[in-house]
Order: sequence, then structure tokens, then C-alpha cells
Amino acid sequence: MDTEKNDAEKVTAHVPRCLGPPGEWWWPGGWPGDIEAALVDAVFSARAVYRSKYGKGIFANVAAWRDGRGRAAWSLDELIAEIDGIGVDAWARRFGNRQHSPTRPPAAPGGPSKAAAVREAAGALRSQGISTAADIGLASTGAVQQVLASVPGIGRGTANYFLMLLGVPGVKPDRMVHRFLHRAAGHAFSDAKAEAAISAAAERLGVQPHVLDHAIWRYESSRTAVLPVP
Repeated sequence: MDTEKNDAEKVTAHVPRCLGPPGEWWWPGGWPGDIEAALVDAVFSARAVYRSKYGKGIFANVAAWRDGRGRAAWSLDELIAEIDGIGVDAWARRFGNRQHSPTRPPAAPGGPSKAAAVREAAGALRSQGISTAADIGLASTGAVQQVLASVPGIGRGTANYFLMLLGVPGVKPDRMVHRFLHRAAGHAFSDAKAEAAISAAAERLGVQPHVLDHAIWRYESSRTAVLPVP
């Protein structure tokens, strides 16, 4: 049996033992068309509680902030204007989360907060002519990933998750997914091998790869996550 097939079978067997049957998983549905919510969600959800049984977590923050924006048109121009209008710290308080990114240095523009990472990422995308979800096509996803990954505090997994939340197919093999796969198969995976293993397992389980990816991410996050700083 070739290694990739063997890995896919091990992962497929490991998934229901940890996550339960696919019918019990929860996928938030993303934010198709809303580039603001997708970016904010992707950045703030890194190493944080996404959705607790008490209705708290990053998903609740994003949903409440989104409902309170008072506009139906979503663009990075609007997000930048909103953040710059009151400042990064005040915006973070309004959003309801002032957590710092564990990988964003204090010397980065705006400091180490995730709110500052959102503002810098929005500016970086805007400098490439991207303001709305419609500006991101399949042909430019690689460029989007590269731009976002260049922002301190944002890695490839966060960049992939941003695209997933917008409805672009794919998975985000971040540290949580890699940890799950390592336990399932007994060895480390490259990002490409991780994507292939998740996709193969998802096909065997009859779900979309991004749904399995998110279920794994939530499971691993719930095992070790620390509640966000209010």
C-alpha cells in the first residue's frame, strides 16, 4: 500500500474517533462576499476559542460586529476607514477582543495586537488593488496568500482560512491540523501532504475538505486554547 493511501486511511479512521460522525460537526458557513468579516475572522481565530458551548468566542465577536456595522456593502476601504477613524486599540475594544498575536512582534506597525494585524493586512491587500471579495479570483489566490503571509502575525494557514471563509475551496494545514495528522498517522506531514491527506479523508467521509479541516481545527483548538483577552 502506498504511503499516501495508508495515511488517508489512518486519518479517515482517526476522524470519527475524535470528532464523532460528520453529521454532528459544525461549519459556520464562512462569509461569502464579505471580505471584511472574512479577514477579521481569519486573523482573530488563530489560536483562540472560536465558538464555545456558552455562545462566546471569535465567531460571536465577528457576528455581533458584522451586525452592528450598519452597511450592506463590504470592502477593505470601509474596514480601513473604520479602524483608522477610532484607532486600532479602540476598534479592538469595540470588536470585543484585544488579544495579541503570539507571532506578531511588538515592533510591528500598530504593535502586537491582532487588530493591528487586521489593519496591516487590509492595507497590504488594498495596495495590490484588492478591496472587495469580487477582486479575488481563483487566478489570484496565490498572490493573496503571499501578501497576507508577509504580514507579521499572519501565516499561510490564516491566509488559506481567509480564502475559505470567502468561499474559495481549500484547506488550511496550520499547526492544529498538523498536530491532528501527526497523531493519526504517526509522522509529520508537509503542507502539501497534509492538504492531500485531508482531501482524501474528506472524500472517504463524504464531506467537503474545508468542512473536515474546520472540524479538526475546532477540535484541536478546544484541547489547548486559552480564552481571548476581553
